[in-house]
Amino acid sequence: MSPSKFRVRGLFRGAVNRVAAPLQKRNVKPDAITYTSLLFAFLAFLSIVLFQSQPVFGVLVFITGFLDGVDGAIARNAELSSKAGALTDSVIDKVAEVFLLGGIAVAFPDDTVLYLSVPLWVLLCIVGWLLTSYTRSRAESLGVTDLDVGLGARSERLLILVVFSLVSLLFLGLVVVTIVGLLTAAYRFHHYKGELIVQRLSQSNHHT
Repeated sequence: MSPSKFRVRGLFRGAVNRVAAPLQKRNVKPDAITYTSLLFAFLAFLSIVLFQSQPVFGVLVFITGFLDGVDGAIARNAELSSKAGALTDSVIDKVAEVFLLGGIAVAFPDDTVLYLSVPLWVLLCIVGWLLTSYTRSRAESLGVTDLDVGLGARSERLLILVVFSLVSLLFLGLVVVTIVGLLTAAYRFHHYKGELIVQRLSQSNHHT
């Protein structure tokens, strides 16, 4: 079993469902929560750019990630899941991540960490986060079924950023989530490619 089967989102499932339940009763749609999460990502951007308050930034990042879980819970529990909703959720998640990470670059353009500028770390981080999602999406379109692999899924990356921000170690958190994102993308690429090779060999043996 892949260690990635143990997700931090499981720790918050109860809280997510408790928040989702009354919203579902009031017929709040998943898309409304998705766009609300984007609003909090934008507020996180403003908080770090205007006030450079790392703990406030951390709280807003947490709310952004938490609401991403709530919209999924409402969609599942109310049987409102749809391809259009999934597309909206995926795209808004990426926009939110750019707000969160981009805010760090804008707030600290002249700072350096381990001899690299903060904006460069942010660029590397965005690359890793995008590749993590893209490799999964591309592999799914090619028929890979074992998709939830790698230790640095979105929930883990956001939680790491939250924890380091709350203790005012944002730069260190940025380095950690950058490395985690890049390593997860690399691991997923290796794993998915292996799965596709196994599928091809299995199909070849079947035909012979």
